[in-house]
Amino acid sequence: MLNVLKRYWATILGAAIIAGVVTLGTLHIGATTIGALVETALRTKGEKFSELLLSTDGNVDAFLTGVSRAADAETKIRQLAALADIDTFSVFDRNGEEVFRSRSDRYEWLLRDRPGGISSKDRLSDRILNSPGKWQIVYDDGRTNPSLVTPLIRDGQTIGYLSVVADMIDDRTSYGITLRDASLSVLALLLIATGVPSLIYIRRHRKIAEADDRIQFLANHDPLTHLFNRTRMQEETQRILATSRATREEMAFCFIDIAGLSDINDSLGQGAGDELLQIVANRLTSTVDRTDLLARIGADDFVLLRRRVTGADDLAAVALSIKRAVAEPVELKGQIIRPNVSIGVAMMPRDGRTYGELVNHAELALFQHKTSKTGDCVVFEQHMDEEVHRRRQIEATVRDALANDGFELFYQPIVDRAGTQLLGFEALLRLPDPAGGYISPVLFIPIAETRGYIKEIGTWVIRKAAEQIAHWPDHLFVSVNLSAVQFRDGDLVGIVKQALSKAGIEGRRLEIEVVESLLLERSDDILGQLNELKALGVSIDMDDFGTGYSSLGYLWRFPFDKLKIDQSFMVAFDAGEQNVSEILGTIVSLAHHMHMKVTAEGVETKEQADLLASLGCDQQQGYYFGKPMPANRIAGEILARYQTRTGHAREATTPMSALGMRTVPSA
Repeated sequence: MLNVLKRYWATILGAAIIAGVVTLGTLHIGATTIGALVETALRTKGEKFSELLLSTDGNVDAFLTGVSRAADAETKIRQLAALADIDTFSVFDRNGEEVFRSRSDRYEWLLRDRPGGISSKDRLSDRILNSPGKWQIVYDDGRTNPSLVTPLIRDGQTIGYLSVVADMIDDRTSYGITLRDASLSVLALLLIATGVPSLIYIRRHRKIAEADDRIQFLANHDPLTHLFNRTRMQEETQRILATSRATREEMAFCFIDIAGLSDINDSLGQGAGDELLQIVANRLTSTVDRTDLLARIGADDFVLLRRRVTGADDLAAVALSIKRAVAEPVELKGQIIRPNVSIGVAMMPRDGRTYGELVNHAELALFQHKTSKTGDCVVFEQHMDEEVHRRRQIEATVRDALANDGFELFYQPIVDRAGTQLLGFEALLRLPDPAGGYISPVLFIPIAETRGYIKEIGTWVIRKAAEQIAHWPDHLFVSVNLSAVQFRDGDLVGIVKQALSKAGIEGRRLEIEVVESLLLERSDDILGQLNELKALGVSIDMDDFGTGYSSLGYLWRFPFDKLKIDQSFMVAFDAGEQNVSEILGTIVSLAHHMHMKVTAEGVETKEQADLLASLGCDQQQGYYFGKPMPANRIAGEILARYQTRTGHAREATTPMSALGMRTVPSA
């Protein structure tokens, strides 16, 4: 029924309008007819009653003068008036002064049908008195009893005036019922005459119309989400942009990307991914205004044209409402998913005046948001064009490094509490720049994560670090940082086993660092993999402790081997921030009570090293003890330096091979 109404609303509306016009016309004609019938009847009553008063038996002079009236004259006139359904009548003299009223409406409770009548001293208007000849004036409001005024003319002279109020309510009701029944019959005939052909027409053309509607819908909408498709979105946006040039309306073009949709398709199936898209589309629709435009233009990409943006606060509120609406938990095939979106925004007219410019600039802002992962959205800025070009160069370099073993590992020493004994290294990934330098991990790691390269890179780091530590003294270990992506497929334990086996080392020589945020999502699955790694003898370290969530719940849910204190504490200590040493002491004490070691990162001065030593910090790491360097410099600088400090170094002329060590070229 709803589809029929939508498809044939114009026909139905036209029929309803015609029926309405006919109904209103019929009612109007009926009301006019009833009024005319009432007026005609009243005029007849008035004319007959005036003739009665002017007759010999009417004693009009007695009513005009109030004298010489026969005793039963008034009673007779009243009876005749009642028989004619005249409720009240009044007689006025030739000057328009009321001289007789059969009853008082004003004092009805006291003077109803008082013999001899009354005189209210009412007076006719001059306009009525100046009207020549024989006439009748009728007043009828359609609700109460109508009234009539007419002159009393005898021998061509106006001797007075007569006012009559007739009881016509029953007549009016009777006329109305008759006309109503007639009108309903006419309307029924009209509906039958027009409705039957209309139904035949609708049934005959329904299938053709449905097919045409489907074609039109698919040409303009995404079949899965029922939102505008790319083509329709471009057309509608261009139309709005054309009018906005005159109105100077400010608008925001938002490029919205669903994070992790491909992973859901891979793990739960295409059907689950489609269901998520439909849910997200519905949630986006609930956050936009009726005048906004929303479309799906890619597999996991939506665009929104937000009209009448009043400022940065308004835009921030829109982005926040979108992220909150989309982020509500969704259950797909028994798994709870929390969708997340990245949003890039281009402002119109500042960032573009055509659809192509807005899409391009909003997509650049989206890429920046996906990379930075901060804030609810990122608004396009001109420098992003240059950044995108640079990012594309970095991405090409990352792909080339993966294909040609172009990454390198640098190693930073980790020493004991006193800073005199070398305990191990942290492996840090480096990407050589074609220009001869190195690209910062801050730049290429987010790009690798976005493009899906991070797992392959992480696997390479584990294998390379295990291979390298095998060439150094047996008491040393190497630690590597893991990304959450490496836990996703559940094959991390197998990768680590293979790396240890191929390098010929025990699990105790490998340490794995994870951050707190890793445990926030799918914690049971991740904790299970960490326990399997721990069973291999691998040390599990919580990196950057003291920042982010710092949830103590993870410390008792999983027995970490080590806490690594974030380098920001060392910066705060040098800046003179209060209570830094107390907080550091608390962290060290907490870790020791839970049988964990503590490593402090970012140690760059003697004062920092002495503070940490006094607090009982087990291990220290930072520029004060050694900068990260390639493997081919470790033997000649770091290993030799700490061998000398512990008194186990041989003469400077002794070759490194005599120490049982081998150097290998950097990866």
